[in-house]
Amino acid sequence: MASNRLEDLNDLLFNELTRLDRDDIKPEELSHEIGRAKAMAEVGNTIINNANTVLKAAEIYDRRVDSNMTLPHMIGINGDDKPKAK
Repeated sequence: MASNRLEDLNDLLFNELTRLDRDDIKPEELSHEIGRAKAMAEVGNTIINNANTVLKAAEIYDRRVDSNMTLPHMIGINGDDKPKAK
């Protein structure tokens, strides 16, 4: 993956779909691609779930009542910072 953006993940998943859809794919190649696609989908889901967690944290932070409220550092929002876009 060239960078760590969700659109790159999207491109990778669609590229894998294209490989799976080949008419000339041999059975052993298909088996390999299916395994690869399953692994990519599993990692992709983890990345998407993590992005959803960061988004929820940003929404909570934006709606905060207490201006001194902080979120854990791992969320990527500190003080008046906005979520870190990558």
